[in-house]
Amino acid sequence: MTDPSGAQDGSASGPTIGRRSFVGVGAASLISAGVGFAVLLIVPIAFGADVASATVFLTFWSFLFVWFGILGGLSAETTRAVHVSDRDPRPAAERREPRMLPVGLVVGVTIGVLLWATGFWWAPLVLGPDSTALAVPLSCGVALFSGHATIVGILGGRLQWSTYTRLLIGDSLLRLALVGAAAVVAATVAGFAVAASISTLAWLIGLLFSPTLRSAGRARADAGLGDFLKRVGHACLASGSSAVLVVGFPVLLSLTSSHEVYRAAAGLLLAISFTRAPLLIPLNAYQGVAIAHFVNNRSAGLRALAPVGRLIALIAVGGAVLGGLLGPWLLTLVYGPDYVVGSWTVAGLVLAAGMLALVTITGALCLALDKHRAYSGGWIAATVLAVLLLLLPLPIELRAVLSLLLGPLAGLAIHYLALRPRKSDRAAGSGHTSPPAGAPSPTDEPKGIA
Repeated sequence: MTDPSGAQDGSASGPTIGRRSFVGVGAASLISAGVGFAVLLIVPIAFGADVASATVFLTFWSFLFVWFGILGGLSAETTRAVHVSDRDPRPAAERREPRMLPVGLVVGVTIGVLLWATGFWWAPLVLGPDSTALAVPLSCGVALFSGHATIVGILGGRLQWSTYTRLLIGDSLLRLALVGAAAVVAATVAGFAVAASISTLAWLIGLLFSPTLRSAGRARADAGLGDFLKRVGHACLASGSSAVLVVGFPVLLSLTSSHEVYRAAAGLLLAISFTRAPLLIPLNAYQGVAIAHFVNNRSAGLRALAPVGRLIALIAVGGAVLGGLLGPWLLTLVYGPDYVVGSWTVAGLVLAAGMLALVTITGALCLALDKHRAYSGGWIAATVLAVLLLLLPLPIELRAVLSLLLGPLAGLAIHYLALRPRKSDRAAGSGHTSPPAGAPSPTDEPKGIA
């Protein structure tokens, strides 16, 4: 199978992604990050001095993307599954494994209906009084996003990076257009909530015009329905735990802070979003690339993480210095004196973003190596420790930094224990038995991505 962009079929004999496609995915991630920044600029400015309304929308935005993050497990698992399934030698007529898009949509619609039905309970708790109606756009957005997540995962598993890139860009630009329109005609929390929620229609529009997307919609899993759903469950559980820390942290702050303290924390919420976006949005965009690359280079193990780990550390340390010097000044310059955050808080949040990035990439390797329990267990441990730290009787800024900085350590420990070479593996690698023809040796270096 060949992608229109010229990408190879993803066998272990070739690179996971070509230079042109790598640049394309990078451009898509930059556009996605830019749209996220634009929304965080447009909405608070539209509300003006109404900091309370800005806080409500930022919390809704965070809660919406928590559920998008949970369904990101569909992307991760379908990437792995289709990478294996497309190499099944059986004729198509003999395949009985489920098609992944219908399964993904059923999962998304089920979650959406449950969110709508329980909105009377969680909406006032998470978003505040008089917010029950916001459950409707959120549930619709979640149902729609399940299709996007599944299609994106399939495209990544098939290395169809050209279509993958266009879909990510289309989704981002549609979101920007709808939020911009809401700022003009319905600059309310409800108006912005509807715009943000229905912006995941790009994949449906794409199905009308793209044969590649229609082919992705017919892709089958690599296992029966029960096994596939079990793996999706592990992936969604881990992805959901990561989403709570990566994009849903304002919700945790809301639940662990007094109403008065939290309603005045719009500046901190913006700082959390801005400090993690430069690292985590590109990393999430490349997660499909990473999983496909790790599947192609299983024998490399932890060594495959070394280059990206060094890069993440370098960006995090440099970003912490710049963020501490410029971040507070930029926030008050753009948003005004009601959005004040300390320099050490900004620097700590940048370092925390680096920790989250490291857990994200070790989790991708766990998933690629079919270590689903370790993948989900690491993220759950990170989230539990982060929540416990939020319960400390400390100022909200300090609790936020400690939670985001130290929580991921628990996840890293679990991922490392699962990924480290076992004694039996090292003994096998040091033996004199020749590996089968064409099999990678234990000393093979990981193949490049470009």
